[in-house]
Amino acid sequence: MNRTYSIIVLLVIFSLPLDPGMGWGQAQPSTLSLGLRDAVLMTLEQNQSLAVERYSPEIYKTFVAEQNAAFDSVFQADTGYSETEGQRTSGVGEFRAVTSRNKTMNLGVSKQMPSGMTLGVDANLRSQDSNVFSRLYSSRLGTSLTMPLLEGRGSEVNLVGVRQAELDEELTQFELEAFTQALLAQVEELYWDLYAAREELKIQLASLELAQEQLKETKQRIDVGDMAEIELAAAEGEVALRQEAVIDAESTVETTRLELIRLLNPPHSQPWAIAVDLIESPTLGDPFPAPVDEYVAMALQSRPDLEQARMQQARWELDIVKTKNGLLPRLDFFVTFGKTGYANSFGDSVENIHQANFDLNTGFQFEYSFANRAQKARHQRAEYQVKEAEAALRNMEQLVELDVRKAYVEVNRCLRQISATQAASQLQEANYTAEMVKFRVGKSTNLLVLLVQRDLTRSRLDALRAQINLRKAWVQMDYAQGILLDKNQIVLPRNGAVGSE
Repeated sequence: MNRTYSIIVLLVIFSLPLDPGMGWGQAQPSTLSLGLRDAVLMTLEQNQSLAVERYSPEIYKTFVAEQNAAFDSVFQADTGYSETEGQRTSGVGEFRAVTSRNKTMNLGVSKQMPSGMTLGVDANLRSQDSNVFSRLYSSRLGTSLTMPLLEGRGSEVNLVGVRQAELDEELTQFELEAFTQALLAQVEELYWDLYAAREELKIQLASLELAQEQLKETKQRIDVGDMAEIELAAAEGEVALRQEAVIDAESTVETTRLELIRLLNPPHSQPWAIAVDLIESPTLGDPFPAPVDEYVAMALQSRPDLEQARMQQARWELDIVKTKNGLLPRLDFFVTFGKTGYANSFGDSVENIHQANFDLNTGFQFEYSFANRAQKARHQRAEYQVKEAEAALRNMEQLVELDVRKAYVEVNRCLRQISATQAASQLQEANYTAEMVKFRVGKSTNLLVLLVQRDLTRSRLDALRAQINLRKAWVQMDYAQGILLDKNQIVLPRNGAVGSE
């Protein structure tokens, strides 16, 4: 794979035993101070959903071993006893009762090779006893070979199952990578959501304080007769509205904290009660250093879901290899050869194997279905599945490009919104100050002041959300390119190995 990782920290977490309870540490703090990278690493180590996903590659490794087992040597052994009673005629036409007893023991080892050839070695011991002839012992040592000449010939077709199992295992690695990247995007966005929720709570509390001060000042002016009592209702109503906003903001902070705790899954006796202290603030980030086409090219190279689509296509192509070979007739060459020794005891029969007694059996076995409909259907299905996989890959590439271009537009929008909302916030600060000056000299009304306060609060919230939206837009941009692991300087193990490239 043309995948480049700039790695400073290696994620050894994924090579540890599959135990989701392994420790981030034994301490159980009541407050968890987190930078963004701390949140990422804790999630990768402790997250329960990820712990579940990590089992898939290990499970699919067993399928590779299962497919390779077809080429293991097989040992076979059997023993038996038979007894028959019958009659035979003598030379003068008389019948005579005949009793015979046979004891056998067979041992053999066979092995199928990736080429399709099957090799075997076997040993046979036999004793024959009868009331007509004396006991006879025989020992045979033989070998056999079967070689497919058409269907089933060659390692390319016989290793299809192994290659597909290996692709399935690697495909689960990319599935794990895709899941991990989605998890990283989720935890980073929740980190900034919690930051935004807390800052919004501060803004709403400040807005409530302004409304309360306005109410206090209104009461004072009513008491001295400088303002009509009817103005009191507007000020009290505004305080109530601001209190509602504070309650909503507090609820958002708490639910977002709980969602983040769920992803982090800190090893604590009471994890849901842990307070989270965020030690990072949002920054503007870098402007776009390159045209959007370069980001698209990176995504087409790095997205794990594209790698999955390519592997699925390669898997179906292996089916074509297998089914195309299945269209051929079955023609096997076989040969067996053995040497047998005879004697009045087992030991002597073994020693007599070198004598001239032997058996040889060789020939060809042919099998062909005239219609061959089953194999033709399998081959046609495999061809359609390859075409379907090719179309799915093209569709996936188009969707990936769409993701990148939309993320590019969103980052641009957020960058422009930053300056616009900051300017609007500064203007609303000035407008609020001017309106308060007019109010105190009797040139403005209570209602106008409250409206300006609302505009000020809204502008502050807009400025905050623009900053957070930009951070989240960058996260989505990196996710759309499939480079979130690179950005966090993390590498997942491939085939059980952890290392740098």
